[in-house]
Amino acid sequence: MRYVSLFVVCVLLAGCASVLDSPRSLLGVSTRDLELRRSHAVYKTLSCSATDAFDAAEAFAMANKYLVFRKDRAGLFLVLMHIPGAVDTTEVGVFLVPLDEGRSVRIEVSSRSSFARRVVAQTLFADFADDCQVR
Repeated sequence: MRYVSLFVVCVLLAGCASVLDSPRSLLGVSTRDLELRRSHAVYKTLSCSATDAFDAAEAFAMANKYLVFRKDRAGLFLVLMHIPGAVDTTEVGVFLVPLDEGRSVRIEVSSRSSFARRVVAQTLFADFADDCQVR
């Protein structure tokens, strides 16, 4: 019983994020690495709502035959894989940040692979018009 109590105290002191992220890491669905790399993300600001940009980004991924490994409409992000020229398991995060009270959105593209990040960002931003319509 003493060890169980010690374990519970350790878990509580570790914080909720690490407790919740550990199972996600084991399952391979954690976005922690991609979120940490957002400081090095390539980004573009567009004049549309975050939900319109999310729909357009999802359509872009399907049109380019990227695998949408994970998507979270509430969290406003997509995780893409199967980027041409990169290892199939390379993850690229597409994060959407609402700006100006929802009238515009910043799209951030991050990845551990600078090559995959650059490929997705270049094709994504070339395909998007400023009003979030896929060309």
